[in-house]
Amino acid sequence: MRERWHELWATFSVKDHCTPGAFVAEVLLYDHLLIPVVPMRRDGLSSDEASEEWKRWKDNGWDPARLNQLVAILGEHATPIPWTKAVQQQWQAHVDAASGPNAPPVAEEVRQFRSNGYIMTGTVLERFAPRMAQTVVAVSQYRSLEELQGATPIRRIDGPPSPLPAGSLLAVLGYELLVPEDPDRGDFQLLTEAVEVGSDPTYREKRKQLYLWQQEFVDSDKLTDAQSIKTAVEQMNDLVSDLKKATGKQKVWKGVKSLFSFLKMGEKVAEFVEPVGAKAFDASLSIGDFVLDRIEPCMPGDAATPVAALLLDAQKRLGLTVMGERRA
Repeated sequence: MRERWHELWATFSVKDHCTPGAFVAEVLLYDHLLIPVVPMRRDGLSSDEASEEWKRWKDNGWDPARLNQLVAILGEHATPIPWTKAVQQQWQAHVDAASGPNAPPVAEEVRQFRSNGYIMTGTVLERFAPRMAQTVVAVSQYRSLEELQGATPIRRIDGPPSPLPAGSLLAVLGYELLVPEDPDRGDFQLLTEAVEVGSDPTYREKRKQLYLWQQEFVDSDKLTDAQSIKTAVEQMNDLVSDLKKATGKQKVWKGVKSLFSFLKMGEKVAEFVEPVGAKAFDASLSIGDFVLDRIEPCMPGDAATPVAALLLDAQKRLGLTVMGERRA
């Protein structure tokens, strides 16, 4: 993947909005979303053609009414791309090229997912992104570690690991760490809250660290594999959990110091209650109302730490728990 870009945009298929928690994680992980929508009269269709397309989407289970509601909530965070006949023709040409006799030689697994119609939809939409943006096809066959491990061997002894598109990594990471299991909060409410978090300018700036970190698990062909995804998600989950514990202790110490300050104790006492070595690593992380200016020296100070802080902040604002706590 390109190492430098201004924004990271994600593309989707005609059915990604049908899943529970659709776009909640994605609006937090990406700068902008390109989403195919049912074409209407304003897109040049006649009344009959528009009615036929609406019916076709409903018959295929693509729920165009739900899609329109989600796109409305996303607002400026998404661009709806009418899935017109002209765009469908481009899609068909890509599908034929990927599976035809003149397709470049690639591994069978790569050929299969590149010729997947839904993944190809995301590929077609990449051309609608501006040049300032790096694009990721966010369409993935898997949304969780459980699905991934159930369908793809994590470790293979009969050959190299099966390749997966890079978008699978953030799809699984987003589901595991940013999609809540809360029956009392509907998808529309959750998405509204996620959009608010993703709109924070500081959050958007810090999110660039996520793009750099995830490249450690993706090769130059924009491919990853099940083992890499599992390692990335577990590493980040553990780091978020550790960071949550560290900041919890930090709040306790801040409370103690505030008490001493209130009692007008001397500065030496305030220094005494400071955790030993607390200034050894200055993370200088400030995201929204989550502030981490000091961290335990045992915490890693690598590129993954700002990413963990970013995800922890999103979890905090949305009232989520981390993966390990969810499954306890």
